[in-house]
Amino acid sequence: MSESTIDYIFSRFKFIRVISKHLKIIMKKISKNKITNEKIEKTGVMLRRYNPSPSSESYTELNANKEEILEQLNQKGLYLGLKLKQNTLNSLLTLSNNSKLIHNRTKQTFNNLQEVNLYNKGNKKPCCIVNLVDPSLKNLSDLDHLIDKIARDKNILQLANSYLGKVKAITNILTWTTVCESEKIWREKEHTVFFHYDIHDFNFMFVFFYLTDCDKMSGAHELIQGSHNKKKIRHLIGPVSYSEKQLKKDYNLNDFKIIEGNAGFGFAEDTSCYHRALIPTTKPRLALQIRYH
Repeated sequence: MSESTIDYIFSRFKFIRVISKHLKIIMKKISKNKITNEKIEKTGVMLRRYNPSPSSESYTELNANKEEILEQLNQKGLYLGLKLKQNTLNSLLTLSNNSKLIHNRTKQTFNNLQEVNLYNKGNKKPCCIVNLVDPSLKNLSDLDHLIDKIARDKNILQLANSYLGKVKAITNILTWTTVCESEKIWREKEHTVFFHYDIHDFNFMFVFFYLTDCDKMSGAHELIQGSHNKKKIRHLIGPVSYSEKQLKKDYNLNDFKIIEGNAGFGFAEDTSCYHRALIPTTKPRLALQIRYH
């Protein structure tokens, strides 16, 4: 049985994730004085760092202490209140504007978002999502380096270590989600606009930052708060995706949360909660997604 199959089967269960966390804490204590080998690599359009250590600078702001944030993550699976420092946001936007855009499925490349929009116009198979990490570059770009430093921000990395027990790796992806007409099947193959929960690993946490103003008409993220702790048996042994109609029968409607925010706004989420991305209809969304596991 492969590692991915094991994750797919067992990472659905909360008690497995709790055991995984405590095992990581034990292993962290055992290996406390051992030298770990940090490594960063590109995996397609993603950046991945192993055995991360904190950045020397701070790139974010928190509006609560660690214990309050952890309590919200444990209870709701969500903490709203992360923020990129203004100079960090400005640097990200400048570097993003000068980066190639890559459509991972078709391998099409574009110089800017205007070219993507022209390609998408009248196209039945448009680029719903384009990536800014260029897999064709052997060396890391300035944008890649900045993304990596933000992901290792000392405040966020400390939070992730506390929530997970120990962070073994960080995976980053920076994407534009475009405004385009697309057939449902085509879009769903590259854009998770249906409710689902993640099973990447036995334990994981995401941090999201909007780099453009984002509301429900421009690709906001939506989740069902607390659903990481409350799943029915059929949720655990069936498919990880469910229809909105069914989930609204299974959960309190007040727990459905659309997350809107200005450029620089961020949030932390346990994505074993049911969640999805909304389809942009008025303007595109630029967002940085960081997975700790």
